[in-house]
Formats: sequence, structure tokens, C-alpha cells
Amino acid sequence: MDPSRRRRPLLLLPLLASALVLPAFAVELVVDIERVGAQTGRLTVFVYDSEEAWNSQRDALRMQRAYPDGSDRLQVRFDGLKAGRYGVMVLHDKDGNRKFDIGPLGIPRDDYGFSNNPVLFARPGFDRIAFALPAQGGRITVRMK
Repeated sequence: MDPSRRRRPLLLLPLLASALVLPAFAVELVVDIERVGAQTGRLTVFVYDSEEAWNSQRDALRMQRAYPDGSDRLQVRFDGLKAGRYGVMVLHDKDGNRKFDIGPLGIPRDDYGFSNNPVLFARPGFDRIAFALPAQGGRITVRMK
């Protein structure tokens, strides 16, 4: 038998393995962002998958940017997630300086929003923003403040 013919099945193994894994991570999350005020700068949408990530002990699971388009609503999609528990935070860097501006009294100058739209006077805990993303995917609305 030709040696190259014996290697062909081995080359197909990674492709077959990835095909078996993909369905488990085929969940989509759609984030509808409402009350986009300023039509300047950029919004950054963060997806967190744990308390540790939320508390900066590791990075957010995903991040995506969106730019105001003249309306007060935007939509961001995250593909390839798995079913589970997540939290979302949206920050609007209105002046484009690449940081979240806070005034002298600790009051944010830039807009922000969280999944579950909690009423708050400080940064919420992960449990307040966490939601379940089912295997068929899901959609949430974040209202900017």
C-alpha cells in the first residue's frame, strides 16, 4: 500500500473531531441595545461567563464593538457560544478616548448598561446581571443609562 494513502485517514481525524464539537457551541446570543444617546464614539459589549471573569480575575469571554448609526437602538450578535449562564455589560465611550470616564464624585460620564437592567447605585454583582442562555439561543435587551 502506498504510504501516502495510509496518512489520509489521519489527516481527516481533526476535521471529523471539529465537526462533532461544533453543534455543542452553536448557540447565538443577540443583544439589543436601547437608549443609545450620543451618536459619537463607540460601544463595547462584554460577555462574561463567570463570577471570576466579572471580578477581573480573568478576561471577559467575548467582546464586540458597535458604533452609533443615528438611531437610539443597536444590535450585536455573538455566535458560537454554548448554553449556560452569562452576564453582559455595555459601555459607551462617547468621546472616543478609549476609556470609561468617571466624574469626581464617582458618577459615570459615559453611558453604560447591564443584562437584566438592574437598578443600581454601584457596580452590580454577577448574580444580578446573570441570565441563562438556552441551547436554542436567546435574545436580551440592555437599556443604556
